[in-house]
Amino acid sequence: MQATYIPPTGSSFSRKLSFFLAAPLTAIVGITLLLAFTVASYQSRHNGHVFTGVYAWGVDLSQMSPEEVEGAVGGLFPYAQSEAITFVDPLTQQEWQLPPSELGLFIDGEATAAAAMGVGRSGGPLTQIRQMFDAWYYGLAVTPVVVFDQGKLDKALNTLAAEVYQPAVNAAIVMDAQPVDYLPGQPGRRLDVAELRSRLVSPMLDFKQAKLEMLFQEVPPSVFDEGDRAAQIEQLVEGGPIAFYLQQPLNDLDVDRVTLTEAEMLAWLRVDYVTDADGTVHHQVFLDENGVRHWLDQFGDQIYQEPVNARYYFNDDTRELVLVAPHINGRALDVDATMAGFLGQAGKPNRSVPLVLEEIVPVVNSEATAAELGITELITETTTWFYGSTDARKHNIARAAANFYGIVVAPGEEFSFNRYLGTVTEDDGYEEGLIIVGGRTIRGIGGGVCQVSTTIFQTAFWSGFPITERWEHGYMLGYYNDGEGPGMDATVYSPIVDLRFINNTPHHLLIENYYNEENEALTFKFYSTSMGRTVVKEGPVFENVVPAPLSPDEDVWEFDDKLASGEVVQIDWATDGADVTVQRIVYNASGQEMISEYVVSNYIPYPNVYHYGPDVEAGDYSLVPEE
Repeated sequence: MQATYIPPTGSSFSRKLSFFLAAPLTAIVGITLLLAFTVASYQSRHNGHVFTGVYAWGVDLSQMSPEEVEGAVGGLFPYAQSEAITFVDPLTQQEWQLPPSELGLFIDGEATAAAAMGVGRSGGPLTQIRQMFDAWYYGLAVTPVVVFDQGKLDKALNTLAAEVYQPAVNAAIVMDAQPVDYLPGQPGRRLDVAELRSRLVSPMLDFKQAKLEMLFQEVPPSVFDEGDRAAQIEQLVEGGPIAFYLQQPLNDLDVDRVTLTEAEMLAWLRVDYVTDADGTVHHQVFLDENGVRHWLDQFGDQIYQEPVNARYYFNDDTRELVLVAPHINGRALDVDATMAGFLGQAGKPNRSVPLVLEEIVPVVNSEATAAELGITELITETTTWFYGSTDARKHNIARAAANFYGIVVAPGEEFSFNRYLGTVTEDDGYEEGLIIVGGRTIRGIGGGVCQVSTTIFQTAFWSGFPITERWEHGYMLGYYNDGEGPGMDATVYSPIVDLRFINNTPHHLLIENYYNEENEALTFKFYSTSMGRTVVKEGPVFENVVPAPLSPDEDVWEFDDKLASGEVVQIDWATDGADVTVQRIVYNASGQEMISEYVVSNYIPYPNVYHYGPDVEAGDYSLVPEE
């Protein structure tokens, strides 16, 4: 194949022009490439560092990393670290010196480093090249970034305010001091932070030293002056002990003067703040009434005297009450009135306070009438017999029965036999005889009292009253088998064993009794207003009967030094043991059942018992008198 060359077409001028421009263009391209290479090389040498020629406040930052710039510019602002600001307390002349940096004025090293690093790196390429050149050739200054953090300033001033703050001191009464001390009120003070701040900003922004006198605002106390209260307390608890006394003591054994010590009053002292209508505040000094009341209550039982009811008998003809013994008023401590007198007297020189008494007039008083008390008729009458009783036993029956003549039991009241019986001693008029203790007949004071309790029990039984306490004797006694029969006796032994029943009617109950020595009988009568009750008795029913020990070998012989020589007396007769049950059913006036109960008595078998005197051999039946 053969190739053929075809020469280029065009004018000769174009060829000439291209020839002449080739050299300049080549030079320009070369210079541009050289410049680009030089800039790139310069930038590479300063990668991550400040370009040469950059400075701040006379400090050359060339070739420094941002961290090095931050360290270098930190020392460029000595004002921030100097103790240029002084605060003065005009009262104490105490001074506080703080550097402006703690008050919020400081160089921001990070922002300043960013500004230095921005030289030659911001704007377009030509701008960057020019900045790099100017910095290299002429030097280029950057201004450090100074920050005034007003939040930090406020925090620093508030911290200073808290340090110099003095709270107001209220007038105070020191209770634990001896004597009681009084501290007058003291005003406090508070730094005027806003005013101080306004004077502080200008010298700080001018980077000047300043000595500022602090301005304070006075804080008044809530309670400023209560000197009169201290005097009141001093008179109250330091004026000496207070004596309480009875104006009319009953006897030498009554409550004597009672002394209330200053220490006890001090323990009750209370001080409180009271705000008046105009906003002023003052102390209120007072004694704890609960403490006073508790202290007075301890004397209540000692002072209390229970009222004694009047006693009567019922005149069946006139149907009126006849006064047997007048009532006796009782008394009680009027704690409220006594406390009021004490509180009114405590702050005065007179240190004696009367104990105020409240008179208690019983409902059953000497002026009461049968109609007022609801005692209008005989509702129940019961008689028991004491055939064969010794003279001592008869005497004791009469003596004990006298305690119950004319007494009145209030509606809803629980009658207690032992309450009216009182003590049973020779000094009370009782004689020595035979009594039953622990299932044994022994010699003692008051034998025969149970004849009275048994008769009252039977009367309450037939009245339909609820029996709340009743105890049987240890064994069956012939005295009580007559009439109602076994299971209807009631033993008492004060203060342990009692007989009790409740007057569950709306009327008072009058108790009368009549001792008939000739017929050897004791009768109790209950007067009130009939409720129309019906009482039904079933029994007695005997169970678990144990025959009486009748063999002479089982008889009991006991020596009695009070018997005459050669005398033998049989004091108990053999009796069967048994569980005896009596049922009582009480119906009201409408025929409705009110009470259905079983009265159970557990009697032990009991042998013949003989007492013998001197010169008698136990078991000598020849000396036993024939009945």
